[in-house]
Amino acid sequence: MPSKAIIREKNVKVDSLNWRQLTPQLNFDGWHKKTVAPLALQDRALTALTAFLNAESGSVLVLKTDEQRDYADILQDYICNHSLGNRPISGVNYVIEQADSFSFPIIEARPATTLDDNFAAKSAVEYALYFDSARLFGHVLQHPISHDLKLQPGLVHQVCNGVLILAVSPLLSNPTLWQRLKHLLSSGYFEWLSPNPLKPMNYQIPGYQLPLKLILLGDRETLAEFSLLEPNLYDIAQYAEVDSYFLTDSVEAQQLWINHLYWQIEQLGLPEFSHGALTALFRQAVRESEDGLRQTIKPLQLKNWLTAIAKSKPEAEQLQAQDVEHYFQQLNYQRAALQAYSQHEVLREQIYICSEGQFVGEINGLSVIEYVGTPVSYGEPSRITCTVQFGDGEIIDVERKSELAGNIHGKGTLLAQACLSNLLDLPAQLPFSASIAFEQSYADIDGDSASLAQFCVLVSALANIAIEQGIAITGAIDQGGLVHSVGGVNLKIEGFYAICQARGLNGKQGVIIPATAVENLSLQSDVVEAVKCGQFHIWAIENVQQAVYLLTGKQLLPEKESDEGEHSLAEIISQRIENKIETLVAPPFSKFLAWVKSMRNGK
Repeated sequence: MPSKAIIREKNVKVDSLNWRQLTPQLNFDGWHKKTVAPLALQDRALTALTAFLNAESGSVLVLKTDEQRDYADILQDYICNHSLGNRPISGVNYVIEQADSFSFPIIEARPATTLDDNFAAKSAVEYALYFDSARLFGHVLQHPISHDLKLQPGLVHQVCNGVLILAVSPLLSNPTLWQRLKHLLSSGYFEWLSPNPLKPMNYQIPGYQLPLKLILLGDRETLAEFSLLEPNLYDIAQYAEVDSYFLTDSVEAQQLWINHLYWQIEQLGLPEFSHGALTALFRQAVRESEDGLRQTIKPLQLKNWLTAIAKSKPEAEQLQAQDVEHYFQQLNYQRAALQAYSQHEVLREQIYICSEGQFVGEINGLSVIEYVGTPVSYGEPSRITCTVQFGDGEIIDVERKSELAGNIHGKGTLLAQACLSNLLDLPAQLPFSASIAFEQSYADIDGDSASLAQFCVLVSALANIAIEQGIAITGAIDQGGLVHSVGGVNLKIEGFYAICQARGLNGKQGVIIPATAVENLSLQSDVVEAVKCGQFHIWAIENVQQAVYLLTGKQLLPEKESDEGEHSLAEIISQRIENKIETLVAPPFSKFLAWVKSMRNGK
């Protein structure tokens, strides 16, 4: 943890961000168009798949993936294109001598000689996301009148000496499927079982050698449940993850992502996307991932985006940036009913949010609102207030006390208190009590992104110094006063901007964000234009001192060498505490406190 000396040496004066820093850019310098299929962006999964294909029969590969159908298709195509040479005919041909009134049916298994044989392996790879025992292991059909038998092959028979790709969920629903499948993988031998355990078959079906490999697909939660069903899963299986996002931390990586988009466009038969259109799509991908260096490579999501954008301009031979922006603006508009209602309530002052002036012990924090069952999420300001009374040192978090806040939020409040005590050199037992509340908040909240706002409003109330209400703030802090990144930064900025813009921008309003969140900015064009014209500002800070200075115009801590006669907030708070104590202490003790004070000041 940095010492207080290091914090004090930080420059507290921060310039607002340039408008060019508010949107990410794609770098096309030296770019050459080429085919980049999905697995080319999945280094870890591709390495595991290569090793799996070269392994012996009976091998199992577990892949964590969120889009199972799309990646099942991708894996199937890859394995078909990379299977080694011509596969020999494998499997068996079952010959059935049907029963008569005096005998049982006789079934003989002969080696398959052609692909037309009933249990010859038909393909190198198959997949199933929904299946039961009959589809997986085959079943016996019996005519209701003649009682003639017919054997129906299952997936395992179709991929003898090949690869079977299965979703994990059906195995969880019917654990006996996994137990039988595991036995088949370990033994390499298939045995027919009666469909009814309480009623044995009145005929014998010979088994046969059936080697195969298995790939299991599931999301993280499903695989966690499956590992409870099979505790020793990773003793018999290899594991890898299919990434949903691709790290674009270099020009080469960015251009790989561009070429992957072009591969998707060609696969879908869509019109060409210009460089501007791809840049606009890149900005939307940053908003979706909330990470300027990590873009989505989810096949279904990219397919939906590209197809919908192309259909919104069906006559276009080449799609432009405005076509991409128009599509996402329309998408946001159709989802924005709840957001519009919330903003309307603020503008009517049914929910009170002040965006001008100065007040003591009041600050505008920023939150992201999400509604379960909808894709809706948007940013809105939250009015946070603090009142202070000199007391036993308790800081009351009203949300926590009323059970409207989670543990992480409670942690943020404690960090704000600990940070203040650390930086201001306050005693372990704080000589004041305070109450911090999110006003007009009636739903559960969580997260530590309000801890910076709580720190600043607590300082304001203790020093009796007003805070600029036209500046909203978000950020998480540690006990040393450093500010750390938070999620939803784009939505939070746009939520406060929408309120200020509807009331009329005055050129002094803006948002304070952590400096570490700057690389994740991808703001809407109206916000960028307002910053460009100087009507709105965004400040990126590294520590609490910078935040307090922007909000109050005063230093939090005293400088070592300062010619200014103005007191820091720490000195103001210390003076207020001493004055209050002196008024509460009897005269003999107040004289002693005055003497201690004079000695500390070197008089």
